[in-house]
Amino acid sequence: MQPNGQIIVGIDVGGTFTDLTLYDPQSGETRAVKSPSDSARPDQGVLAALDKSGLDLGDCGLMVHGTTVGTNALLERKGARTAMITTAGFRDVIELGRTTRMTPNTLYNPYFRKTPPLVRRKDRHTIAERIGADGAVDRPLDEAALAALAKRLSAGGTESVAVCLLNSYANDAHEQAVADHLRAHIPFVCRSVDVLNEIREYERFSTCVINAYLMPLMGRYAGRLVDTLRERGYQGSFHTMASNGGLLSDAMVRAVPVRTILSGPAAGVAAAAYLMQGLGRGDYVTYDMGGTSTDVALVVDGTWPVKRETVLEGIMIKIPQLDIQTIGAGGGSIASLDAGDSLLVGPESAGAHPGPACYGHGGEEPTVTDANVVLGRLGAGQELGASLRIDADAARAAVARLAARRKITVETMAAGIVRVAVAKMAAAIYEISVARGHDPRELALLPFGGAGPLHACAIADELGIGSVVVPPVPGAFSAYGGLCSSLFKEKMATLLAPLDAAAIGRMAELAVGSAAALTEEFKREGLSTERLRFRREIDARYLGQAHEVTVEVPDDVDPGAARALFETEFERQFGRRDSDKPVEIVNLRVIGEILPEPPALRPMATRETAVAPVAMRPVYHETGFADCPVYDRETLAGGATIAGPAIVQEMSSTVYLPPDWTLAVGRFGELELTRTQT
Repeated sequence: MQPNGQIIVGIDVGGTFTDLTLYDPQSGETRAVKSPSDSARPDQGVLAALDKSGLDLGDCGLMVHGTTVGTNALLERKGARTAMITTAGFRDVIELGRTTRMTPNTLYNPYFRKTPPLVRRKDRHTIAERIGADGAVDRPLDEAALAALAKRLSAGGTESVAVCLLNSYANDAHEQAVADHLRAHIPFVCRSVDVLNEIREYERFSTCVINAYLMPLMGRYAGRLVDTLRERGYQGSFHTMASNGGLLSDAMVRAVPVRTILSGPAAGVAAAAYLMQGLGRGDYVTYDMGGTSTDVALVVDGTWPVKRETVLEGIMIKIPQLDIQTIGAGGGSIASLDAGDSLLVGPESAGAHPGPACYGHGGEEPTVTDANVVLGRLGAGQELGASLRIDADAARAAVARLAARRKITVETMAAGIVRVAVAKMAAAIYEISVARGHDPRELALLPFGGAGPLHACAIADELGIGSVVVPPVPGAFSAYGGLCSSLFKEKMATLLAPLDAAAIGRMAELAVGSAAALTEEFKREGLSTERLRFRREIDARYLGQAHEVTVEVPDDVDPGAARALFETEFERQFGRRDSDKPVEIVNLRVIGEILPEPPALRPMATRETAVAPVAMRPVYHETGFADCPVYDRETLAGGATIAGPAIVQEMSSTVYLPPDWTLAVGRFGELELTRTQT
């Protein structure tokens, strides 16, 4: 994936900071840089971080970046003017959706209104054509009407078109003809089968529409960034994190931007999986707390949590995504009082500009970060991300204004802000663990992000978790994740066949053809296929069911083994199996993966000398302020131990170690935090 010996770079574009990690394969050294993000021009935040690193782009062979550009555009409805073309009679599929309400907690809400589709009804057009479910042409495509429609769309200012014909998964000839004609008139066109080549028109149409909606925005963003890098001398390859934890080439980002919806959070899970595998630990919760939001994910037996569909703000997205829970609680989350004077934290965020009051950029609203400054857990004058210094007076003034409304002390209000934020984050972890049958007391907590280690022990106390693992450079850990990820591509086909010898034979034929096509796609993008590996998945169900279970199957699987794999997974998810019912294969998925050569986990040097604090400062604990030692993480050698209370500071983050917790430096530089009392 990169020229031997050249530096590789991982980048994570967050709401507050843009993080950058550089790895030199020759020396084995890794270092990190943080720079404030630019919400209006995210590419400028990337370039600023590169400038700050001092990297000669000519020495760089690979860049991987995670971005929230597509996610934010979808949430804020800031995508392109998009049209949709579909089979006559199916204009309203994306508005009708499913018969159930897909927005959580709305079933008994009499005032509920469905989320409007991304494409207005007047921009949804139909064309006379019909292909049957068997792939046969029942009604030819009306090419004369198509020519007139293309001209009308072009004259009306349409920037992007989603081509969504009814049974194109069985035969895509009509979709291809429509797309070929439109590309002469419209700058961005995507076919539903290129985004999701499987049965069920609502899911396929919805995902295709989202893709078309994002194509112009992501195309301009990626193009502008890559072009600027080339102008500055960068000659290597450029990849973006996908929602499933893999990597997308620049060409794939422009063609299928819907796959970047969870780009940033996915990188953190990839980094966590790589580190915890090296430590021999397979059951843990990742906890990524940045400036704007917190993302949590459950990993059991070392297996990444992947789901096939997501509902985002009432809109269906059916692509492989890591199962990540996101809440609006970050270091920049604003604290406020509601009409009844109850304390609220988030989801509004101060962002990077003006940011929390303590940043000194003009922010006046109290945030979680400001509360930690008041409590002494972040120190006056402390440098954050090598980008700014904490203004403790400004933080105290912001929290004091809120405290005055409740007639309580500033410290009491600050402690309350932190407790509310911790409760929200603990609830998110509860939802992905306890609510799914996993006891958090049997899991480790892996905190990262700029604010994660600051609150990790408090969250662990809430959930009864006794082990916390803080990775090296936690504030830039998601950027590191891009360096640990594989390149993924996949091909899908709908079978709708009983699970028998004939279906297994058909699967084998399709898999061989799909593998050959994927290999050619990788080669066209200039990628070496030396480390290319393939795996197969099937979506299967008991005959008569509406939804499927996804299982990975070996290349030489037989019908009996395939059924056993399906029933084992079905029983794991639903607690039973129906062995007397026939099984149906719905979809086959062939996944091509180019394995990475990630940064080596380097054992840390050990020293016999006791570790000494670099300072002392008063820090608020449960009963009030007490003098607390402050340590510099860079001075901690392998095997060093610290008893709480203590503060451990570094460039990218801060660890708060409460009383009754101890810290030990692990063999790769990770910090193992352990509760001493239960």
